[in-house]
Amino acid sequence: MLRFDLAEIIRTPGMHHTYKVNEPPYADEDVEYVSPIVGDITVTNTGSMLLVRGPIKTTIAMDCNRCLETVRVPIEADIEEQFDLQEMDDSQHHDKVTKVVEEENIGAFEDKILLMDVLIRQATILAEPLMPLCREDCPGIPVKTADADTAEPLKKSPFSDLSKLLEE
Repeated sequence: MLRFDLAEIIRTPGMHHTYKVNEPPYADEDVEYVSPIVGDITVTNTGSMLLVRGPIKTTIAMDCNRCLETVRVPIEADIEEQFDLQEMDDSQHHDKVTKVVEEENIGAFEDKILLMDVLIRQATILAEPLMPLCREDCPGIPVKTADADTAEPLKKSPFSDLSKLLEE
């Protein structure tokens, strides 16, 4: 899993750092990455918020919308997220502590660790095509027609007995 420890950036306003992303392919719950995930992610502390930005590139596997064959789809996405920072009193150390506040249930942070795979998955899902095709002229699932001479007799439907109950 791709994780960045942002403890120093979170406690230092004005600090920023660029992280190189070069993650090998893996299968996620929603996405199957078939090529490495590469990109440059910049994390910036503006004082009041944490900005996470940068482009990523990868290739994912999807099913063709017509013939259901597996298609390799190249993805280029920009990650642009912002998280509010909240300063809180630490009663144990008599000091101020800065905490990342997530407005939605994104689940991108575990304390001060950024779970980059969550943001990559979200950006990938938003960038993937709605109806991928293996090729523009894909005919779809082939329809088999039977000749009258070679046609096999129709098999008895498992619901034929139930249809007799409707007739009675």
